Parts: sequence; C-alpha cells; structure tokens
Amino acid sequence: SALSPQLCFAVQLDTQMLPLVLPVVEIAVVLLTVGCCYNRLACLSCLALLAAGVVGTLEALRGSSLHLDTLTYDSAKITGSASMQAAIYALDGFEIDWKMAKVPIPHHSQVSLLLRVKAVSVNPSNFKHPMVFTAWPFLRHIRDWPVGYDVSGVVLSVGTSSSCDVKVGDHVWGLSLGVAGEYAVVPCAWVAPIPGKLTHAEAAGLGVAGLTSMQAYERNSVQKGQQVLVIGASGGCGQFGVGLAGAIGANVTGVCGTQNTDFVRGLYPGVSVVDYKSKTEMDALIGKKQSFDVIYDTVSSSAPEDPDYEPTLRPVLKPDGTYITIGPCPNVLDQIRGFLDVLTRFFQLRVQRPGYDWFLLAPSKALMKRLNGFFNSGALTRVAIDSVYDLTQSEDMIQLAIKRMKSRRAVGKIILTFGNDTSISG
Repeated sequence: SALSPQLCFAVQLDTQMLPLVLPVVEIAVVLLTVGCCYNRLACLSCLALLAAGVVGTLEALRGSSLHLDTLTYDSAKITGSASMQAAIYALDGFEIDWKMAKVPIPHHSQVSLLLRVKAVSVNPSNFKHPMVFTAWPFLRHIRDWPVGYDVSGVVLSVGTSSSCDVKVGDHVWGLSLGVAGEYAVVPCAWVAPIPGKLTHAEAAGLGVAGLTSMQAYERNSVQKGQQVLVIGASGGCGQFGVGLAGAIGANVTGVCGTQNTDFVRGLYPGVSVVDYKSKTEMDALIGKKQSFDVIYDTVSSSAPEDPDYEPTLRPVLKPDGTYITIGPCPNVLDQIRGFLDVLTRFFQLRVQRPGYDWFLLAPSKALMKRLNGFFNSGALTRVAIDSVYDLTQSEDMIQLAIKRMKSRRAVGKIILTFGNDTSISG
C-alpha cells in the first residue's frame, strides 16, 4: 500500500531508538549542567573534580597505560597481557544482546583485587535494561561492559586495604560489575573463600541468588519449625530458597513444573513438592488456608510474561506471616513503598504494607561468610547447575547462553567459563 514505506521507516526508527536517544540525553544534561554552573566558581570546581574522577575510573577500567601507579596496579604487568576475551553487552534497538569481544584488562586499586576468572554465573537481570550500564547515558562510555556480576576465580593481585583479607593464589567467589572475561576486578569487601567442597562453577552460582535468599530469610527471621513455601523452587533463587530454609530447620514446600519435581525433591531431604501444572495439586495447596509462615516468591514480577502468584496464594499465608518477593513488584505502589523502605529501614521504620516484603540485595562480606557457613558445616553440599558454556569453544556459545537464560526454563544456574578447569585444584 501507499503507507508501506512510511510504516517500514517508523518500525526501523523504533528499533534504532535507544542508540539515538542516549546521545541526545547526554548532550542535554551537559548543556543544562554547564548552564547552571556558569560563572559559579565553586560549582565549576566540583565539576572539575568530578570529571577528574570519571576520567580516572574510565582509564583504570579500560586498562589504560595512563593509570597512576600510586592508585592502581598495572594489570598488564601482572598478567603479561593488556587485553582479554570477554562477553560484553550489545544494544540492538531496545533489545539487550551479548557478544564476544577483545577488551582491555581493567586495573584494580588498593581496595580491590584482580582475579583469573574460572567461572561466571549469569542472572535474568543480565539482559534487562535497568541493570545494564551499556544502556545508561554516560556510564556506557566508561568501558565495553562485560556481562555479569557473579564470579569465582584465583587471586592474582590484591590491594593493601584492611578489607583485603585474601592473598595471591586463593580460590574465591565474589560480586562485581562486568566480570564475564578472562580476568575481573572485584572489591575486597565483596569477596569470600570458596566454601566446603564446591567447584568454581558452583561457587560462581552463590552470588546474587544465594545472597538474595539468605538476606530474604534473615530479614524476616525464618526459624526452625516454620512452614515455608518457595515459588519457583527449581530456579536460581528458588534452589537456595529451598536449601537454606531446609538447613535452617523449616518445613519446606516447593512449587515448580512437572519436569522439575524430582529435581526440587533432591534439593533438601523432606521437601514437599507441588506441581503448578497440576490443577489437583494446586487446588490442594490453595485449600491449605493460613498454613505458611513465609512465602518466598521468586517468580512474580511486573513483566508481562510473568504471573502474579500473590492473589492466588496469599490466602495460604498465616495472618502474621510474610509474603517475600524479589522481582519488580506487579503493583506500582508496592514498588514505591519497597524503594522507600530501603531508606526508612535505617531508622527502624517500615513503610511496606503488612505481611509483604520487597527488598534490594545488600551484599556484604559478613553475609557472604554466613552463607559460606552452611556449606562449610555440611548443611548444604552443592549448587545446582543447569548448563555450562565454554566461551572459548566457538562464537555461538555466548548466543546459546543468552538463549537459555531468556527461555526461563533453566533448572539451577547458568555458568560461563573461559576454557579453564573449574575444580579447585585447576
């Protein structure tokens, strides 16, 4: 039709919108800032200091030879190379994609360390805009951002800060931004020794999923003998929800699909399993009015493709029980209250509705060590892994990994490696 060329142009423009919008936003912010600071010496001085800090950070993360020896350690001297292979973010219109690229090895500082990466665990947030700095104005220029924040590896170099309580050669797991490369810089405050008999692949899976579940139960005082219902029990956070609740001594019921019932039963002895695809089993669960002290919902979110389980399963929660959710809240008011609660908790004030808890993960070395304790004691012995993708095998491996992540059918954690042996001895 006569409208076809215009329609095709509109569709093409829409798919290219984000790369066009970002420069416009950046230019507008710069012009507004300069305009507001014009002829104001104090403001201009602050801007100059900020710019110096940004440039310094940029050069360190880019592995530039312009780094200051007094502030950072030269990764090229440590590793014998200035560049590495990494899985980085790429923008395709409004879609987030991953691709392989050769990027500079970042430098670490006195409060961080350099790892030879053994394994990286990826999460659903690794392909969603709010958590991807490649899609943020200004931050996108700092570096070609590698994927991921859950990592394990061997320490190659470490800063001298008091928080740096590991040494060269130690096998550790930790959290940082942009870790899916052959090397990664990790803050010393977010690093801990690999616990128990876990491999590097398993230890990489501890990060976001394990710490989120740990924090969820600690802030809501889950105790021995309580009844805990875990929704999405076969996923990354779900497996920790089941295992940690069982290790604490709670009575655990896991909700999952038909194909994953045996997997969930194997996460911890005595776990009861409900198949959400079975009307009979779901009706029986819903019929248990006011039975559970805690519901840990790892599935519900505001995303159109996700269900909202609360209206259906809230009736099985005890009157003084807590419904814990970790995804973006389906209800906008709940999300606003959740963000406010992050601030008001410091003053012992709770602004979320009664019996509902949404929170942001707050990693800490203390929290990591408490999670380690469950594995060191033998209360938990493994981290379930869905699949492992060695990114050195072919260019297709990174696409297979993101396809598996977006399928929402992963059972356990999805792991990326770079041709390394993931055993502790490797």
